[in-house]
Amino acid sequence: MSSFTASSVRAVLFSLALAGMAGPAAAASFVIGDNDGYGAGICDNCVHPFDGFDANYDGRSDAEKAATNGAQYTDTYSTTHPGYGPQPGTVATFLFTGLGSGWTVGQLEIDTADFQAPLGGEVVATFNGIVQSFAFDDGFPNTVIHFFDLDAAVLASINALGQLTVSIDRNNSDDFYGFDYLALNDFVNSQPVPEPATLILLGAGLVGVATRWRRRASRAE
Repeated sequence: MSSFTASSVRAVLFSLALAGMAGPAAAASFVIGDNDGYGAGICDNCVHPFDGFDANYDGRSDAEKAATNGAQYTDTYSTTHPGYGPQPGTVATFLFTGLGSGWTVGQLEIDTADFQAPLGGEVVATFNGIVQSFAFDDGFPNTVIHFFDLDAAVLASINALGQLTVSIDRNNSDDFYGFDYLALNDFVNSQPVPEPATLILLGAGLVGVATRWRRRASRAE
């Protein structure tokens, strides 16, 4: 005799109802700066017009400045080069806040301009104090979007702090470089949960199976 009973059907339907209430996990994205398709004033993954004699570019809109309290220097070139760039000092700091604590997978993308570590010297980049490889050799005069898959240590620090601080220290480099935007993307998107309509149809089908089984069992008695 089959072990498929009405009570087992009810258990399945209850589980489906809970899944339906939970809903699908949504991916989150946090952006610093204005991703308007331009890096340091010109197209992404393209070339820029600046040189060592014309390297003080600040393309931030008023809205972009306001969104970062005027302190995060996106859409700028050469961002942390004393005497040339728009930012005082030699460390560029970008702060993502309100990130919560559920991060298991994530990626950071940074739109950069004119990084030439072998020629000018390597900067020191950290994510929440954890050193990252930033020895790019993009060449002059190129803008390039770089992607970082966040490792377990960085993800753990985000979950502990609820934020991510990206720090890029010039480290005595002679390189001229700049930034357009930074985007932090959470790719935790579990298997899709059935839509409510699908759950209803599946539940109705299970109920029908259970009803037919009970009728057959009654006739056999």
